[in-house]
Amino acid sequence: MMYKKLHRWWHLNRIWDPAEVKFRRKLKLNSLYPFHKEKDAFVMEVRNFSLYIGLSIFMIAGIGGPIYWYRLQKFSNELFDTMFVLLFLWSLRLISYNWQKRRICIEKDGQNYFFYIGNSLQFCGEIHNIYLRLRGQQSSNGHKYYRLVINGFNVEEQEITSMTTNKQVLEKLAKRLAFRLNINYFDSDDISVGHIVRHTNPKTFVAKASLPSKKPLNAKRVSIARATLDAFY
Repeated sequence: MMYKKLHRWWHLNRIWDPAEVKFRRKLKLNSLYPFHKEKDAFVMEVRNFSLYIGLSIFMIAGIGGPIYWYRLQKFSNELFDTMFVLLFLWSLRLISYNWQKRRICIEKDGQNYFFYIGNSLQFCGEIHNIYLRLRGQQSSNGHKYYRLVINGFNVEEQEITSMTTNKQVLEKLAKRLAFRLNINYFDSDDISVGHIVRHTNPKTFVAKASLPSKKPLNAKRVSIARATLDAFY
C-alpha cells in the first residue's frame, strides 16, 4: 500500500520536471513523439490549447454571469453585464473553431505532408515546407527560454514542448526527432549553423556545383545551413 502511494506521488512530482526532461521521457516511450506510425505516414493528432481556454471562459461566463445577475435581481447594463456577455460569446467562438482535432501526416517516403482539421483536408504540401524549429523568447529576468514547435506552410503551428532555458539538450532531442521524421530542422535564429536542411525547394534554391578547392569537406553543408528560411518557400 505504501509502495503504491509513493509511486503515485513520484508520478505527480514529475509535473514539475523541466521541459527537456519530460520530452526525453516521452521519446523513450515513443521515439516519434508526438507522432505515431501508421501504414504509409507519420501522424500527429492534437487539440489546440485554445479549446481549453474557451471551455474555461465558458464555465466562468456561463456560471458566473447568471449567479451575478441572480444576486443583483436585474440587468444593470453596467460593465459587468457587457463583460460576461462578451466573454460568453468569445468562449463560443474559441470552442467552435478549436473543437476538431488538428492532424498532421508526413509521408514516410519523404514526398508530401497533409494538414487536416477534423476529417477535412486543409492543405497538401511538399516535404520541404514543413519543419521542426526552436522558438526563442527573451525574458525580463535576462534568461532566454526555448520551446520546440512544428510548423509549415498552411499549417497551424503546434507546440511540442513547454519553455526551458536548456537549449543544448532540447536542441539535441529536436534534431534526433527531425532525423527520424526526415524533415528539416531550424534553430531559433533565422541565420544559424544549427540548421539541418534535408529538403529544399528545387524551384527557388539551386546549390552551385562546388569547384575543387582546399576548403574542408563540410564547407558546402555550412553554406546551405547559413541560408535564410526564405529560401525554402
